[in-house]
Amino acid sequence: LVQILVNLIGNSIKFTDEGRVDVCAEPLPENPDMVRLTVVDTGIGVPDAEKERVFDAFYQVDGSATREHEGTGLGLSLVRRLVDAHAGRVRVEDYEPKGAVFVVTLPCRRTTIA
Repeated sequence: LVQILVNLIGNSIKFTDEGRVDVCAEPLPENPDMVRLTVVDTGIGVPDAEKERVFDAFYQVDGSATREHEGTGLGLSLVRRLVDAHAGRVRVEDYEPKGAVFVVTLPCRRTTIA
């Protein structure tokens, strides 16, 4: 869970020159056995055509030699693998007027400590 948040928050900070990054965790109203994590930024956003590909290993929206932001293209791929390993889902949505919303839903296990 920590690695998922580190990667999503770090990615949002990297692509938000001005503005803000918000993080929220809440139970799903329709299913209290699931938790929703959202990372919302007012950065450059993700084009519609790239929304699924950003989770591919080594993929970067700006793959040019002169790209402004550095990275390997592994952060979001790792997020997808970790979320999948925990039987969850991850997606990216638009945040208007600009930016991105990364949404992770995960099963929530309740335990009691004796």
